[in-house]
Amino acid sequence: MFLLSPYIPYSVLRLLVGNNVSAALALALVLYMLAKDRVVGLAVFLAVAALFLEQRRRTVEVVTNTQDPQMKPAFSVEQLNKPAPNIVPGEVHPPRGDSEVDDYSFEPTEESGTNKYENIDDTYNEKHPLDTVPPQPSEVSQFLQDKGLAALSSA
Repeated sequence: MFLLSPYIPYSVLRLLVGNNVSAALALALVLYMLAKDRVVGLAVFLAVAALFLEQRRRTVEVVTNTQDPQMKPAFSVEQLNKPAPNIVPGEVHPPRGDSEVDDYSFEPTEESGTNKYENIDDTYNEKHPLDTVPPQPSEVSQFLQDKGLAALSSA
């Protein structure tokens, strides 16, 4: 199919895989064939893929051929290194600085620190429950009522 697809007329390719209905049918055919037999399903998948690729290639070719060849780009790539023209008379542009390797290097340096851990304090890792959390789950209801966040239900 990869060898034969370039010789299929573009109108036939558009009919086979160029619209949503035929693409859905091709997908359903591939899934059906995969359910029946994996080898045959793979062969059908490759054949449908060849049709899709050829249709997309020809679509891009048609679009590029319809563009005006005399159309020039807005600017050339060579102009990127030239400074922009002055907007205001007497404008001063600072010199462009090239960054050094150290500016964007992710390698560790002497100034970046050490791997030594220094303990801050002995109480650093002591954990205490917050005052807003009741110590027992059975006290949650009373706590919420005391704070005005819940009311007794009359049911």
